[in-house]
Amino acid sequence: MVNEVYMMVYSIKFDKDWWRLNHEARKSILSKSEEVANEIKRDVISIKKFSSLSQESNIIYWLSSFSTSPFLEFRSAILSAFEGYALESNLFLSVFKPSPYMKSNFDPKVVLGGEQLKYFVAYPMKKSPEWYLLPFEEREKIMKEHIDMAINNPKNNGIKSYTTYSFGIGDYEFVVIYEIPDLFNWVDVVEKLREAKARKWIVKEEPLIVGETKAFDFLA
Repeated sequence: MVNEVYMMVYSIKFDKDWWRLNHEARKSILSKSEEVANEIKRDVISIKKFSSLSQESNIIYWLSSFSTSPFLEFRSAILSAFEGYALESNLFLSVFKPSPYMKSNFDPKVVLGGEQLKYFVAYPMKKSPEWYLLPFEEREKIMKEHIDMAINNPKNNGIKSYTTYSFGIGDYEFVVIYEIPDLFNWVDVVEKLREAKARKWIVKEEPLIVGETKAFDFLA
């Protein structure tokens, strides 16, 4: 039986008063936020942190858990740690489960473990109602083309993808999460996938959130 796995991509943005604080004050608050992230590790499958490359945020957290309760506790604790100088900018809640279009072993702790790659992308999307009216066999064929194009792209060197589902619990139907070793190659892979037939049924796919594995020291 597959364990129930929940994911939360959570980003925050500093307000203008943050940048008016002196270096030592910002450093102290960032240290408190690190303590919160370290404390939550015992209650979740994984937590990964990224410095944001997106305009609407400064810090991105990606949490995976067998329960949604740690997400509530983390949001409260991290906002308290930032002492009112940071506000939530994005929150994507989703469920991680095997894809109906791919056959693979599914052990969440194994799949989500391993070394954190340099870049992170959270890619929300929604498909048109017409997609779901197609017979499953046709959808399977279309998605197989899409998956094969991604996997066999020569620029796809070590990209990890996690298709998560948010039907009824978010504004999007999917949040596809990527860990990426090289952002330049990633752009080429995504551009090529625009030629896939599956693109016909995509109706919404923003805001994208992009982050880099980098210590938060430069924010102090």
